[in-house]
Amino acid sequence: MTSGIALGIATVVVYVITVVAIMVAPIIALRVQRNADEEREAKSRKLWIFKTLMSNRATRWNPVCVQALNMIDIEFTDKSYKEIRDAWKELLDHYNDWGRKTPEQRQVDDKMDVETAANLLAELLVKMGKGLGYDFDKVYVKKAWYFPEGLGNIEQEQHALRKTLLNLLSGQGAKLPVAVFTQDFQPIAVQPLQEQAQRPQLQEVLVQQLEDGGRHG
Repeated sequence: MTSGIALGIATVVVYVITVVAIMVAPIIALRVQRNADEEREAKSRKLWIFKTLMSNRATRWNPVCVQALNMIDIEFTDKSYKEIRDAWKELLDHYNDWGRKTPEQRQVDDKMDVETAANLLAELLVKMGKGLGYDFDKVYVKKAWYFPEGLGNIEQEQHALRKTLLNLLSGQGAKLPVAVFTQDFQPIAVQPLQEQAQRPQLQEVLVQQLEDGGRHG
């Protein structure tokens, strides 16, 4: 093979590679960018769950906190997050067992169940934080939060008011006092029917007497 032929073949190969690179490179770049955006959005959703649970750990019955808990199995699906899913399952089992207890059992066990739920939630948040690059210990998660006493009083009052109103509407518990006021009106004087019937006759008699008196005059 002469050097000219070899040079021509090399030129063609370089040309083909260049064309393929020009055509494929944007597609690859777009795919890489899309994957990066999806990973960023997925991490953003995980961070939303973690931050929501952390910011509401003093008020765990907050609806947005419940929503965040129910999103764990959807967002933390990778094998590296297995400890997080296991911690959430343990907390969920405790909540379900707690919810199946009778009112009598709750009066006895509520204090212990609240403490158990706080411990399990703290373990969940510690594992979730480590998976997302945060380093919190269990003691910090359980105790390092701020919840004003006045805000707690407001929540208790709203709960008591809502419960009282529901009992009132359902007919249970306290009864709403009702006072009935009556006002006596004087009866309207109504002439007897007999007098009303005699009045036209009296008028006719008077008219007749006047006519007779005029003729005699």
